[in-house]
Amino acid sequence: MFFAVLAGGGFKGGHVVGSSDAKGEQVKERPVYPCDVIGSMYELLGIDTNAKLPHPQGLTVRVTPPREGVKSGGRLKEIM
Repeated sequence: MFFAVLAGGGFKGGHVVGSSDAKGEQVKERPVYPCDVIGSMYELLGIDTNAKLPHPQGLTVRVTPPREGVKSGGRLKEIM
């Protein structure tokens, strides 16, 4: 579990995304994961989140991880 405060950069202010139970131990609705936050930031900055980065060993490395196999609640469209 984590929380983040996002301000500026194109994010709408005064909104809460998701919620937790009364003790803050479990996600109640709309899970948000770190890759969702990073992907949303990159998207607002105009960075192609599917772009490949150079790698000295020729491996495929993307700006954000592929959606398969990574927990994701989706981009933060509610505040974009």
